[in-house]
Amino acid sequence: MNKLNVLVVIDSLGSGGAERSTQVLCDYLARVQVPFEIICLDRRSVGVQQDMLSKGYNIHFLDHLNFPKQVNYIASVIQEKAITVVHSVLFRSNLRVRLSKLKAKFVHLESLVNTTYSEQRFLDPKVNKSGLRLYKLIDRFTANRFVDHFHSITDTVKRHYVEQLGIPSNKITVVYRGRDSAKVSPKESMQEFRINKSDFIVVNTGRHEFQKGQVQLLKAFKILIEKGLTDIKLIILGRDGTCTNEMKAYISQNNLGAAVCLAGYRHDVPEILNSCNLFAFSSFYEGLGGAVIEAQAAGLPIACNNIDVLREVVKEGQNAELFDSHDVNSIAKTIEFFYKSPESCTKYGIKSRENFEANFDLEVVHEKMLQLYQKLSKQNSAS
Repeated sequence: MNKLNVLVVIDSLGSGGAERSTQVLCDYLARVQVPFEIICLDRRSVGVQQDMLSKGYNIHFLDHLNFPKQVNYIASVIQEKAITVVHSVLFRSNLRVRLSKLKAKFVHLESLVNTTYSEQRFLDPKVNKSGLRLYKLIDRFTANRFVDHFHSITDTVKRHYVEQLGIPSNKITVVYRGRDSAKVSPKESMQEFRINKSDFIVVNTGRHEFQKGQVQLLKAFKILIEKGLTDIKLIILGRDGTCTNEMKAYISQNNLGAAVCLAGYRHDVPEILNSCNLFAFSSFYEGLGGAVIEAQAAGLPIACNNIDVLREVVKEGQNAELFDSHDVNSIAKTIEFFYKSPESCTKYGIKSRENFEANFDLEVVHEKMLQLYQKLSKQNSAS
């Protein structure tokens, strides 16, 4: 039987949830001494790339190659390194690995990380609707023809791809993404965010994109400030994106500068989370909501959008209250509930940590992924 040898192919090692999850999975593979290599289509100056390079991981960057040459390169690595399982993440990488099947023999495991074809995505004014429909046709044809097995990060995402692409349910294994269970101390000072010790601090994490619904969160904050809640503050952590200018303009036009801080991409997110009172998550659609998991690891109560995938990740009425991201008054009302109830913040925060430990601890998650790799590797040897 061939020894398990994994190749991870991903669009980049930037700052998103898929990239961070890939980093911690590779850290686990290194610790349990499973051979692996990584192929990235692009380089990123912001994100987990530098940290992974500093650990000595063998990372191939293909940003200098065109599409056909990237496919050929992936196939050549598979053959030369005797790869048994190729794990691809994100669509551009998925497509290149699928086509590598024409040139090399391997078992292809593909992660499903988002509800890509949800109705909410078609509401994004920056999305090319015709392009997305074409993308879906290509995805459906090549996924069903070339991919051996799929890893879905939630049951909600699994159902989405069964319905949208016709992938057989038995070809999809659900394994949640995890996060480090280690508790960290709060930041020694929050002065850089213009925070006073008596302030009620709401935090949000996510890149500035339509999907994340952060403009709605800002509109809800305007309502709260106008109600006289001047000691409530919002910190948004995450890199700039297509909505950054809109967010900055809204903050400026509505005099929210004293209440809202766009803090950018950070390496001290756990410490910041541990210094806040409430985590607010306004995403219109998600594959999992890794930021919500991180917030639960920090023991924060959760206020989030009422969508299937987040109901799967949190416990409504126990560690989370849900709102409608399309209704800014709903968002404001939910945040105000926690602001006015310190007892609920404490109770919900305790339940958040309990939910995290029961469902999203990294060790449990990664053992399941390793078992899936081993199962597929055996399948490769037998074929």
